Amino acid sequence: MNILITGAKGFIGKNLIAELNNIKEGKMMGYNLTSDLNLFAYDIDSDPALLDSYCKEADFVFHLAGVNRPKEQSEFMKGNFGFTSGLLDTLKKHGNNCPVMLSSSIQAELDNPYGASKKAGEDLLFEYGRETGAAVLIYRFPNVFGKWCRPNYNSAVATFCHNIAHDLPIQVNDRSVMMTLVYIDDLMKELIASLEGHPNKKGDFCKVPNDHRITLGEIVDLIYSFKESRSKPRIFYF
Repeated sequence: MNILITGAKGFIGKNLIAELNNIKEGKMMGYNLTSDLNLFAYDIDSDPALLDSYCKEADFVFHLAGVNRPKEQSEFMKGNFGFTSGLLDTLKKHGNNCPVMLSSSIQAELDNPYGASKKAGEDLLFEYGRETGAAVLIYRFPNVFGKWCRPNYNSAVATFCHNIAHDLPIQVNDRSVMMTLVYIDDLMKELIASLEGHPNKKGDFCKVPNDHRITLGEIVDLIYSFKESRSKPRIFYF
């Protein structure tokens, strides 16, 4: 089975490749996948010619590539819509109607440049599915946290963890802001489920299970409590 992963060097891409490699090597049990997995990893610094050959041979596409912190707002549409358009055009060129999974964002519901670019990518993929008959799986990811998450880039949780651990200041403008979080390993289980053919689909969209609602202030207090617990030894009696 040939699996194309765009955005392979990103936070989610790295975790997905690690999970799939563990399955290949027999280190992960409980999945209905064989060890015959061939991973096509593609990222911004890959040779563009590779995308053409990967799209020809792919049996499943995890489209994780995207732009979330550009220098110019115009890069949102170029990275989140333009690349998606090119990817789908390449699949169509080869008559490859394999399933395509798209990582969108809960911000697709909001009126901002990033959300608009994500919504445009969603609409494009829905139209592609209607035109080609390919299965399309769209996830609107909430705030994802966990291993290999970059501070000051991917997630406020990663930034808070990094700064608090290193005794650096953090900025919290409104402690009451409600956050929706999902742990990276829970996301990996759902993405593998989509590869196996049984995604958690709700209407037009797929949903990551085990998401958590918590205020920004509660997150900060919890992380500070972890740091304090390491400096205050305790004795436990059993």
